[in-house]
Amino acid sequence: MDTTCILIAAYKPEQSCRTTIEELVEVGFTSILVVDDGSGQDYQPFFHSIGELPEVKVLSHAANQGKGRAIKTAIHYILNDCPHIQKIITVDADGQHLTKDICNLLKSSFEYNGIGLGVRDFDQKHVPFRSRFGNKLTRNLFRYTTGIGITDTQTGLRLFLRKQLPWLLSIKGEAFDYELNMLAATKDEGIPIYEVEIETVYTNNNESSHFQPIKSSMKIYQVFLKFALSGVASFGLDMALFALFIWLWKDNAPELYIVIATIIARVISGTFNYIINRKKVFKKGDERSFIKYVILAVIIMVLSASLVHGAYHLLGKGEIVIKGIVDSLLFLVGFVIQREWVFKKKKPKHN
Repeated sequence: MDTTCILIAAYKPEQSCRTTIEELVEVGFTSILVVDDGSGQDYQPFFHSIGELPEVKVLSHAANQGKGRAIKTAIHYILNDCPHIQKIITVDADGQHLTKDICNLLKSSFEYNGIGLGVRDFDQKHVPFRSRFGNKLTRNLFRYTTGIGITDTQTGLRLFLRKQLPWLLSIKGEAFDYELNMLAATKDEGIPIYEVEIETVYTNNNESSHFQPIKSSMKIYQVFLKFALSGVASFGLDMALFALFIWLWKDNAPELYIVIATIIARVISGTFNYIINRKKVFKKGDERSFIKYVILAVIIMVLSASLVHGAYHLLGKGEIVIKGIVDSLLFLVGFVIQREWVFKKKKPKHN
């Protein structure tokens, strides 16, 4: 415990925060770092009182900066002034994390490598609806957009190793979105995640929590929404170019103008779609990503034509509806394949 730091980002904390700190001191933690994230003058007596404990160090923001920034402030302090600290455990300030669970998470770090998460069971009856709904929504969307399956994406009880701290400082995000960005970034960085089940605690229907599940989850939605907008824009460009080329070449090549217009329009719109997806949606890709994209585009085009053709001949009607259903399913499949193969970033080698 002497080489482990408990990190608490606190904004207008209640007495439960002090209770947690006192329990942690009692079981043997000697380094507790609390960041006052601009709680204001009314809370200065609270921070002054816990700061008098020899095991506690209080850092302060003059104004509220967000949980992500508070964590980064603490990380800077640990890297600069605490060379003996080798493990860091982030604990929420609202009393939801029990001392026994914090200790269990620390024990598990001797068996596993990577980032440890204390995960809750949201199927229990006493869990508030907004927490249950927000977690399940974010968990499923997070798995789809990143390919990472995590039981509790919103848990604040996390354990990190000292060697991971510089990487944590490089992750974007100043508020609660920082915690989601951090989990998403583990895949490209090649950092494993292990989970330890903890007790699910809610006091007063979780009214003291400053977390907004739907608003924070929008950060995850953005990747898929950008992909959808990219697809819509590419479709519009494809149709516009197709119409233009038909108008230009209909009289000059009456037998081939549809084929020629289709191919050229699809090549241009496909190149546009690739550039947008690489630069704005996935924001990554290697030197072979364009070749992979072309292969995927051809396969999806063949699958679309084959499935629509087969289904139409089987049913005998509804080709437009069939195409809409088939292409929608292929759109979802295409997103996953682009995420996992076309624009997949090479994992760095760690010693």
